[in-house]
Amino acid sequence: MDAKLSALIVVGSFHTEVCGQLVKGAIERIKAYNAAAECEVIEVPGALEIPPAISFAVMSDRESYDGFVALGCVLKGYTDHNIHVSNSAFSALSDIAVQHAVPMGTGIITADTMSLAMERADVNGINIGGRAAAAMLRMLELYRRFLG
Repeated sequence: MDAKLSALIVVGSFHTEVCGQLVKGAIERIKAYNAAAECEVIEVPGALEIPPAISFAVMSDRESYDGFVALGCVLKGYTDHNIHVSNSAFSALSDIAVQHAVPMGTGIITADTMSLAMERADVNGINIGGRAAAAMLRMLELYRRFLG
C-alpha cells in the first residue's frame, strides 16, 4: 500500500498487560500493511472513555487520521457492570463510525478472566489488536473506494 496512512489507536489503561499486547498487535498489523504508516497511541482511563476520545479526534480541526482503532479490556467482576460497560462502549463506537463515516476497528476484549483475556490479546495467538487493525484497514479501503 503506497498511500499515506495515519492511524489513531485509542486504548483503555485498565489491564495494562492485556492492552499492551493489543496495541503491539495493532501496530504490527498496520505496519505490515504500510511500513510508512504513522500510528499515534492515546491512553484513556477505561473502555467508556474510548468513544469520546475518538469522537474528539474525529471532530478536531487540529488533527487528521485516516482510521481509528479502539482497544481495551473489560473483565467480569462480581456484578454485571462489565456487560453495561462493554455494551455502552461498543454501541458508542459503532455510532461514531456510522454517523461520521470513519474507518474504525474495535478490539475491546470482554472476558471472564485475565487468563482468557491474555489468550485473546497475545500477538502470537488470537491477536485481537491485530484483528481490530485489519478491520480498520479494510474499512479504510472501502472508504477510499466509495468516498475518497
